[in-house]
Amino acid sequence: MIDGGSATATAQGASVGTEGKRGKLAWALYECARNPFYVLINIYVFSAYFANHVIADPVQGQAIWGYILSTAAVFVALSAPVLGTIADAGGRRKPFLAACIAVAVPASALLALARPGMGTGVWLIAAALVVANICYELSSIFYNALLAQVSVPSRFGSVSGLAYALANAAGILLFGTYMLADYAIAPGEGNFLVERMTPVVVAGWWLVFSLPILFRVPDAAASGAPLGAVISQGLGRLRTAVVRLRTVPDVGRYLIARMVFNEGFIVLMMFMGVVGAGVLGWTGVQLSAMGLILSVVAVGGSMLGGFLDDRLGSKASLKISIVGCIFANLLLVTIGPDTVLFVATDPHVTGGLFPRAADKAFFVAEGLAAFFVTSGLVSSRTMLAKLAPRDAMNELFGIYALSGTATSFMGPLSIAVLTQVFASQRAGLCAGLVFLGGGLYLLQRVRGGRSTMVQGA
Repeated sequence: MIDGGSATATAQGASVGTEGKRGKLAWALYECARNPFYVLINIYVFSAYFANHVIADPVQGQAIWGYILSTAAVFVALSAPVLGTIADAGGRRKPFLAACIAVAVPASALLALARPGMGTGVWLIAAALVVANICYELSSIFYNALLAQVSVPSRFGSVSGLAYALANAAGILLFGTYMLADYAIAPGEGNFLVERMTPVVVAGWWLVFSLPILFRVPDAAASGAPLGAVISQGLGRLRTAVVRLRTVPDVGRYLIARMVFNEGFIVLMMFMGVVGAGVLGWTGVQLSAMGLILSVVAVGGSMLGGFLDDRLGSKASLKISIVGCIFANLLLVTIGPDTVLFVATDPHVTGGLFPRAADKAFFVAEGLAAFFVTSGLVSSRTMLAKLAPRDAMNELFGIYALSGTATSFMGPLSIAVLTQVFASQRAGLCAGLVFLGGGLYLLQRVRGGRSTMVQGA
């Protein structure tokens, strides 16, 4: 049943993929539309503002931020399998994508109401964050399913590359705009106008650049089956895929390892803004500058991941990336306002964007994290492609996608608990070391994933 569905999707992709560049561009622009929410709200700007000024306690703020992200992740983990089956078996995807956008945009805009000292009103902001994050993640299910409507499988890679390129360009543009606005608008008055307006800009950007995919990309034909039958059929496919794992135990071992080390990646990337602002007192300009530079660093990481994957194999490349992330995480844990590697440094600010030794060390640590997380993500996908039997590729990549959401709450939740228990932001980061170390150990048990050169030797 899955093979037939894949063939249908391929045929549809072949028919619509020849219509030209407009459909591909319209599809790619949605990644550009939603990416600013991830980088400006979840990582760099709003997260730091929320934890350090709205909550007004960096340690408590980091814990609350972790609970917010983990709550959203639990909802995604519970709903994604059912919604994924609808996307696979039900035909039409755009109504569900439009619903996600229609909820996410106003939820994102509501974040502009966040202000220091708002008391119990913070629960409205927390709820809006949960809802927006749920819609952000769920929209990717239907968004990815629409790729076959604009391209043939042989061109999926180039179209996906265009989407990520546009997303990075959007991030760079908005980071630069934020830095200029922060310099120009109400400097030194402490009204956080730029931080509070960032969600409005993100919401407007999300809405405007979502219009092309809603109006220019053709939807798949409806299956005609009742919703209950569609869900039943889709869950049947999921059960078949899980049963299939028993025949390829190496894939099962890899997926478990991937669920663990991927949480370490999440810890490193999702909390950099909160930690930078809370531990070192970084401003929005400093965080935005780091985001700009790390966007370029991540490109280098993706290139390294591809190079090492080809030369050494996916497993070796992944191990190198995880070890690099462990080193970056260890460095982060040792950094305080006046310490690097737990050694005292001069805490006085002398000038420049990153003036103290601790600032420079934090920047280097996050640069290493961005570099090796990106290279690890590259090899993570190709590892499965090398392990999975050809006739089970579609089923196992479905499990791969599911495994990425099933445990995505563990990283943020672990950080929240450790931060609250030890009353320390740096203690919270130790969660990343546990996930990365555990994932590296489990990866050792996977026998495949070597380079073809090594296997043929």
